[in-house]
Amino acid sequence: MPLLTGRNGVTNDTTVSREADPFRDVAILGARAAGCWMPAGGCLELAARHFIDTWKELLKERSTLQRRVLERDRGLCQVPGCSRAAVHAHHIVYRSRGGSDCESNLLSLCAGHHLHGVHRGYIRVQGEAPGALVWRFPGLDG
Repeated sequence: MPLLTGRNGVTNDTTVSREADPFRDVAILGARAAGCWMPAGGCLELAARHFIDTWKELLKERSTLQRRVLERDRGLCQVPGCSRAAVHAHHIVYRSRGGSDCESNLLSLCAGHHLHGVHRGYIRVQGEAPGALVWRFPGLDG
């Protein structure tokens, strides 16, 4: 692999390969930090620990409204018969129609039911979450 060199053709610790190899770079940095040779797994562990120590304050889970709704609904889509993981908190009464951001106006849906079912009009839901919801399926109501 061709290397870029410093002045006068001298290669030193600051050389950069033309092709990026992040695993090799992590191994080199890990070995330098440890002061001795380390297997790749040890270097990866060292890099992961550094990342977590550096960013742990930002990695803490925030108690957002969407997270509370997903937790309330046990992380599952609330459409009857669906057992997929929920990824969206849906407003039962849309905000554009005066709906609020309160938890009783939000329910957990999987991406498919939310984007293709509810927002395309194949599924309709009314009521208050979590226990007083009325589901309608216009295409099946005959």
